[in-house]
Amino acid sequence: MIHLFPVTRENFSRFQEDILSIEQSSFASPWDVHSFSSEIEREISHFWVAVLDNVLVGYIVFWMFAGEAHLLNIAVQEACRRRGMGRRLLHQMLHVAVEANAETAWLDVRPSNLAARSLYRKMGFREAGRRPGYYTDTREDAIIMSMHLHGRSIAMGGRDSEKSEQRLSI
Repeated sequence: MIHLFPVTRENFSRFQEDILSIEQSSFASPWDVHSFSSEIEREISHFWVAVLDNVLVGYIVFWMFAGEAHLLNIAVQEACRRRGMGRRLLHQMLHVAVEANAETAWLDVRPSNLAARSLYRKMGFREAGRRPGYYTDTREDAIIMSMHLHGRSIAMGGRDSEKSEQRLSI
């Protein structure tokens, strides 16, 4: 069963090593420890980890402000990809956004990240534009994707959804 936990100043050290390991194996230009720890201090930032069988398998960082959710970072341990972990983390972001009456969710994704683009499309995100040369390491464009949330309800899904809902307030 997947359990989601918010990352806080008090528990970050418990998760830090696993988060950095997943980050470094997932991205050509990974965030460092300061990037993650600074998000804990931001009032608009939400930082969650996914734990499966007592092992941290993924995380998501997003901002909530001005009636919008903005995905900043999401990654799943390589051995756990294509098993619904990324979808579950995105559901958490969308659930928080809908509960906060956000109108829109936004994200940027590299055109070369076909797996992420496929997941985002399946979740209901649509291409809204491009940021030319956005990624400084490769000068690759960013595809901007959005999802209108007004009037949506986000079901967590799965047989553990009722239990998961209870855990979201931990």
